[in-house]
Amino acid sequence: MIRNIPERIISFNEGRDPATLTLKFKEMREDKFRFFRATTNLFFEDISKNKFLYQSPNVWMGGDLHIENFGSYKGDNNLAYFGINDFDECYLGPCLFDIIRMCSCIYVAAEKWKITRRETLELVSLFIDTYFKNLSAGYIKVIERDTARGIMKSFLDQVDQRKRPDFIELITLRKKNKLKLRSIPYRITQLKKKEKEIVKTAIHAWAKHNAHPEFYKVIDVAHRIAGCSSLGNKRYMALVQGNGERGHYLLDIKQTNPSCLREVIKTKQPHWKNQAERLIEVQRCILSDPPALLASIDIEKTNYILRELQPIADRIDYTIFSGKLKKLKAVIENIASIYAWGNLRSSGRQGSANADALIDFAQDASKIKKQLIHCASSYSTTVTAYHKIYCKAYDKGYFKQKAIKSAP
Repeated sequence: MIRNIPERIISFNEGRDPATLTLKFKEMREDKFRFFRATTNLFFEDISKNKFLYQSPNVWMGGDLHIENFGSYKGDNNLAYFGINDFDECYLGPCLFDIIRMCSCIYVAAEKWKITRRETLELVSLFIDTYFKNLSAGYIKVIERDTARGIMKSFLDQVDQRKRPDFIELITLRKKNKLKLRSIPYRITQLKKKEKEIVKTAIHAWAKHNAHPEFYKVIDVAHRIAGCSSLGNKRYMALVQGNGERGHYLLDIKQTNPSCLREVIKTKQPHWKNQAERLIEVQRCILSDPPALLASIDIEKTNYILRELQPIADRIDYTIFSGKLKKLKAVIENIASIYAWGNLRSSGRQGSANADALIDFAQDASKIKKQLIHCASSYSTTVTAYHKIYCKAYDKGYFKQKAIKSAP
C-alpha cells in the first residue's frame, strides 16, 4: 500500500482545477505536517483498520480534527468565539476517529513545534485526559471573548479589534469609480468575465428567496485561494452591497464534496438535500452559535456552502509557541474541552449517542488511552514514510503531469 501513495493521492484529487491543485501539491511537498493535513483520505483509509476505534459511541464528528481546524469566528449573535472552523469532512460516526486524528496531528506537528518526544507524549496525554474529563463531567461550556482566559483571551481580544470596513479596504480598490476586489498572489485571483457573471447570477437568483435580497447585490466576485486539503475545488469571494457604502460584506463561497469518511464508516447517515446542508446542520448542532450567514447555494448544478468572510476569522500561529510547552499545553487543553463540549451539545441528534451514553463511555478512558497513544505514534511514523515517497514522486514531476491530466 505504501508504494501506491502517489496513485492514491491522484485518485482522490481527480477532477479538480489544475491551477490550484498544483499549488496544493507544492504545499504538500514543503513539510510533512501540510502533507498530513492534505491527505485526510489516506489517514482514514489506514486508521480504519484499528477495530477498537469502532467500539466508541457515535457522535457528530468534525471529521478532520487537527490543530489548524480550530480558530476564531463571529457567530450570528456578533460575538467572537474560538472553536472548530472547518466542517468539510463532518460525519456521524465513532468519536475515537476524531480523537485519533488529533493525537496523530500532535505527533506529526512535534518537529515543527520543536518539542521533544517526551513533551509530545505529554501533549497527547493531556489532550486525551482533558477530552474524557470534560465528556464525563457532562457539562457544556463555550469559549468566547468575555469568558476566555490566558492565551485564548489574548487571541480573541486581538482578532476582535479587526473591523469589517478596514478588512474590506485592504482587499479592494477603486477602478473607474467602482469598488473591485484586488488580486493578491496566492489569495485572490481574477475571474474571466463569463465565470464572474455565472456566479453573480447564481447569487442574485438565490438571494430572491431571502428576506433582504438587496443585501446580496453583488459588487464584484473573484477566485479565493485558501485552505490546504480543499485546494483544487472551486472557491469564490464575493463583495456584496450589505448595508451600504460602509456596510459592505464579503462572502466565502466554497464548493462542497461528500465526506471522505463515507468510504470507511458505514453508520447510517441522515438524508441531506445536498452536502452544504450537511455542513450547516452539523455546525448548528456542534457549535454554541454557528458562523454568520451560513447558507447553501448551487452554481451551475454544483453545490457550495456560503458564509460571511470575516476579518476576525483566524487560526493561532503555533510556530510562535515553538519549544514553549506551557503555552502549547494551554491551547491543547482548550481544544480538547471544546471538542468534548461539541459532542455533548450535539448528543442525541439524528443518530448520535445521548449524553448519558457519552458520560458512561468516558468512565473507561484509562482502557483506551494506551491504544490511542500507540496508534497515533505509529501513524506519525507512517506519515513520515509517506511524505518521503511523495517528495520523490513530486521532485520527478509526477504530480505536475497528473494535475494537468486530472482537469475536469
